[in-house]
Amino acid sequence: MAQPRERSNEDRAVEAAIARVLDAERAARAAVEASQRDAESIRADARARERRIAERAATRIAALRTGTAERRAARLAAIEAETVGPDPQAAQDEAAGARLASAVAQLADELIGGEAAE
Repeated sequence: MAQPRERSNEDRAVEAAIARVLDAERAARAAVEASQRDAESIRADARARERRIAERAATRIAALRTGTAERRAARLAAIEAETVGPDPQAAQDEAAGARLASAVAQLADELIGGEAAE
């Protein structure tokens, strides 16, 4: 069997360098994993915020639709409640017009010596 040889300073330096590289690699992996956890946390927060915004938007849209429907229904009810019958003022105007026409006809007859003058 071969005799174990004594480690030289160079061997110890190489082993120390390899250990530093391995430590750096472990630290880099840990940093990557921490970054991945942070990124997932940020994504989860963004998804939650997106849901809250969508819910608020849906609530606001529903309120707008309800308000619009209520105003439209109230306006339609007001229009339907308006009377569409004859205007009382128009009836008075028609009667006044008929009296005026009769008076003009009577005056004309009187002026030209028609039947109304007799």
